Amino acid sequence: MTNKEVIEALQQIRTYCTAPQLDNLNYVIEVMEKFEKAGVEKPLEADFSKLKN
Repeated sequence: MTNKEVIEALQQIRTYCTAPQLDNLNYVIEVMEKFEKAGVEKPLEADFSKLKN
Protein backbone atom coordinates (compact mmCIF):
# COMPACT_ATOMS: atom_id res chain seq x y z
CA MET A 1 0.00 0.00 0.00
CA THR A 2 1.40 3.41 -0.92
CA ASN A 3 1.38 6.53 1.23
CA LYS A 4 -1.12 8.11 -1.17
CA GLU A 5 -3.46 5.15 -0.79
CA VAL A 6 -3.19 5.35 2.99
CA ILE A 7 -3.90 9.09 2.96
CA GLU A 8 -6.95 8.60 0.74
CA ALA A 9 -8.27 5.80 2.96
CA LEU A 10 -7.79 7.89 6.11
CA GLN A 11 -9.57 10.84 4.52
CA GLN A 12 -12.51 8.58 3.69
CA ILE A 13 -12.57 7.23 7.26
CA ARG A 14 -12.70 10.81 8.55
CA THR A 15 -16.35 10.94 7.44
CA TYR A 16 -17.26 8.32 10.02
CA CYS A 17 -15.24 9.61 12.98
CA THR A 18 -16.64 11.25 16.04
CA ALA A 19 -15.42 14.72 17.01
CA PRO A 20 -12.88 13.50 19.63
CA GLN A 21 -11.32 11.15 17.07
CA LEU A 22 -10.96 13.79 14.36
CA ASP A 23 -7.96 15.53 15.92
CA ASN A 24 -6.09 12.21 16.17
CA LEU A 25 -7.00 11.19 12.64
CA ASN A 26 -6.04 14.58 11.22
CA TYR A 27 -2.66 14.27 12.95
CA VAL A 28 -2.03 10.87 11.36
CA ILE A 29 -3.01 12.23 7.95
CA GLU A 30 -0.54 15.12 8.38
CA VAL A 31 2.23 12.68 9.35
CA MET A 32 1.54 10.53 6.29
CA GLU A 33 1.53 13.60 4.05
CA LYS A 34 4.93 14.63 5.45
CA PHE A 35 6.29 11.14 4.77
CA GLU A 36 4.99 11.39 1.21
CA LYS A 37 6.55 14.83 0.66
CA ALA A 38 9.85 13.67 2.16
CA GLY A 39 9.97 10.67 -0.16
CA VAL A 40 9.62 8.07 2.59
CA GLU A 41 7.96 5.28 0.65
CA LYS A 42 7.89 2.64 3.38
CA PRO A 43 7.65 4.38 6.78
CA LEU A 44 7.25 1.10 8.66
CA GLU A 45 10.61 -0.08 7.34
CA ALA A 46 12.47 3.25 7.64
CA ASP A 47 15.17 3.81 10.25
CA PHE A 48 14.43 7.13 11.96
CA SER A 49 16.82 6.58 14.85
CA LYS A 50 19.50 8.85 13.40
CA LEU A 51 17.23 11.82 12.68
CA LYS A 52 17.53 14.98 14.73
CA ASN A 53 14.50 16.90 15.97
